[in-house]
Amino acid sequence: MAELVGARPRQLRTFRARRDVLDELPDPELIKRYRLDRAGILFVADLVREALTAPTNRNQALSPEMKVLVTLRYLATGKMQQCSSDDLGPSQQTVSRVTRETVYALAQPHIVRRFIKFPLTVQETQVKRREFEEIAGFPGVVGAVDGTHVRIVAPKEFEADRAHSPPIIDKPGDLWGS
Repeated sequence: MAELVGARPRQLRTFRARRDVLDELPDPELIKRYRLDRAGILFVADLVREALTAPTNRNQALSPEMKVLVTLRYLATGKMQQCSSDDLGPSQQTVSRVTRETVYALAQPHIVRRFIKFPLTVQETQVKRREFEEIAGFPGVVGAVDGTHVRIVAPKEFEADRAHSPPIIDKPGDLWGS
């Protein structure tokens, strides 16, 4: 009984109001703030829905859509997590946790393989090099990111040897751990 005398009453948790930006903002504004329109945001949420859905609604769990929005806002702006918290409502700690969860869910091999294709054998690499050379006249190219030419500064050592040798991946699992 003496233990209860000094105990403080349990403080009730308060939850900040959360914005429903999918209903509030038109597509041009969503693109400006999140780099995707409503359909794109919902597409991404559907990709990771299973991984991001909380088993219960206890403590006002965030929906997969809100988790994707929080993550996109943080990634699109590069702002501090507190800014994303201020914009959408969840605490900074929740923004941190949700961003980590969502990026991890998006990085799962079954999702990555849907969107990123990279040659894994010497034969595939040679075919891709030839195709890029024929399309754009780029020698030694085996892939592109979003159609953007990404300049890579090659090491100066053994430069002549590297110009004609594609990178070799010993086994497909080396790339994605499969």
